[in-house]
Amino acid sequence: MTLLTDIFVSTAWAATAGGAHTPSITELLYPLINFLIFAYLVKRFGLPLIKKHLEQRREGLIEAVATAQEAKGEAEGYVRKYRELLEVLDDECERIRQGLRAEGERERTRMVAEAEESAAKLKADADFLADQEVKMARQQIRGEMALLAEAAAERVIQQHMAAADQDRMVENFSRQIQEL
Repeated sequence: MTLLTDIFVSTAWAATAGGAHTPSITELLYPLINFLIFAYLVKRFGLPLIKKHLEQRREGLIEAVATAQEAKGEAEGYVRKYRELLEVLDDECERIRQGLRAEGERERTRMVAEAEESAAKLKADADFLADQEVKMARQQIRGEMALLAEAAAERVIQQHMAAADQDRMVENFSRQIQEL
């Protein structure tokens, strides 16, 4: 309503100002009606679209802010989690180092014990083989001594035995066979 009053007041003021051309009522009324129709159409069709668009945009922004706050909360949770992990990381690394050292020491001890056991077995095997070799050498020497003694006895017997002695030995042997 104030717009109409302003138009009429400005018209009246312009008319009193020194005899200038005063517009007729139709020159004022038709643009006014035209403006009112335009304002009505904008209010009727344009404002609801603009309002709907702005409401949708507001809802989208609210959702985006809520999503961003959730993401921020998750990120802060991850940051806290990783900071806690970093705090215990040094302790965990030291614990792992100590565990690896202890395991290495146990493995070294085990390997030394196995090596000593292996050395003892090898020594026992070598002693056993040496004893066996000595026994075999003794048997071989005894066998050779027996052969040599037999050969020496044969030579002595052949040199000192007469034909009568040989006949007597054959008869004794024959008697022993017959008795059996």
